[in-house]
Amino acid sequence: LSPALPRYCIDNGAMIAQAGWEMLRAGQVTELSQSGITQRYRTDEVEVTWRD
Repeated sequence: LSPALPRYCIDNGAMIAQAGWEMLRAGQVTELSQSGITQRYRTDEVEVTWRD
């Protein structure tokens, strides 16, 4: 495991959109009423189901 190159880490919005796209493609959907927002969200604690 290694971090992404800095040239690929400049747009958090694009990275969030890509993660959402991958989740959608994998059939992982969260209804808006079941979703939430938190500033303390840790991306390293998310269960990733769309990668081998």
